[in-house]
Amino acid sequence: MKAKARAHPIQGLIKYHGLRNRILRIPYHDSISANVDALWTETEVEFGEFGADELWINGVKSSQQELKRCQIVLDKIRQFSGITYRAKVFSTNSLTYVESKGLGFSSSGGAALAAAAYSASGLSKDWGWDLTFISRLARLLAGSACKSVVGGYARWYAGVDDQSSYAARIGDRGTLDLRMLIVPIHSNIRTDVVHEDVTASPFFDSRVRSAQSRVEEMHRAILEGDLVRVGILAERDTLELHALIQTGRLGLIVYEPQSLNVIKCVKELRREGKPVFFSMQTGPSVFVNTYREDLGYVKSRLLSLGVSVIESAIGGEVKIL
Repeated sequence: MKAKARAHPIQGLIKYHGLRNRILRIPYHDSISANVDALWTETEVEFGEFGADELWINGVKSSQQELKRCQIVLDKIRQFSGITYRAKVFSTNSLTYVESKGLGFSSSGGAALAAAAYSASGLSKDWGWDLTFISRLARLLAGSACKSVVGGYARWYAGVDDQSSYAARIGDRGTLDLRMLIVPIHSNIRTDVVHEDVTASPFFDSRVRSAQSRVEEMHRAILEGDLVRVGILAERDTLELHALIQTGRLGLIVYEPQSLNVIKCVKELRREGKPVFFSMQTGPSVFVNTYREDLGYVKSRLLSLGVSVIESAIGGEVKIL
């Protein structure tokens, strides 16, 4: 009863913050993301007569907190499959812990875990390869993991309960061949802390309405293959999201000097006529979105800032290896 899966992390285009239901990880509004082909998590799950569940990440035994998040998914698998075995889970990221700090590997980690456990338990034989159900499982570990499951451009329908909160793919590289340059910047900020804090912002209710409306615009822009519109909408969403982070109870400032240097560089490139756009999630890392033909020049300008740059196209859905 063993399976191994590979999934890609996401770039949030229309981000979500705040959870209506923290146990089921149900958000206040829909969101849209793009899977990052260059990065991945591989997770192996084995069910057997073990004394206890174990989780190893990049060769290191996990903390109890990480194990408990993993067990939420494993327990749901055990509930649906009827098995009572404990599980050993071995998860590896394409980047080391230090390198990936500041990038959202919880999305690919949750997706790979859910898919591997679903297959190892035998549910895939009984129910077929059900990406909608696997996305619901992955959501229990990390909200964005549900989008990582389906791949490409994904929309997470917020829903109101476990069954109605899931992700669906709305496009892929053929729909819009967006290319991204990722500038990873170290962060110690925990996303869960931010999710809880932003609901105290006096602008939170306005953000929920604005984001839900922007999701519809982003959905149309992707289907129309309009990269410029996608880039502009992602930038606006980023600025609005970080305004919310800064006006919660904790008054968090997650930008780093490198973040601002990258944003300034993007704006300079646009003044030069290049279709280049920035996007950020909860932390200081920056995604730079552009066309394939402009990738080399934009990358050279970013490298001149003394930052690391990861080049990527749009990634696919979770796969069993």
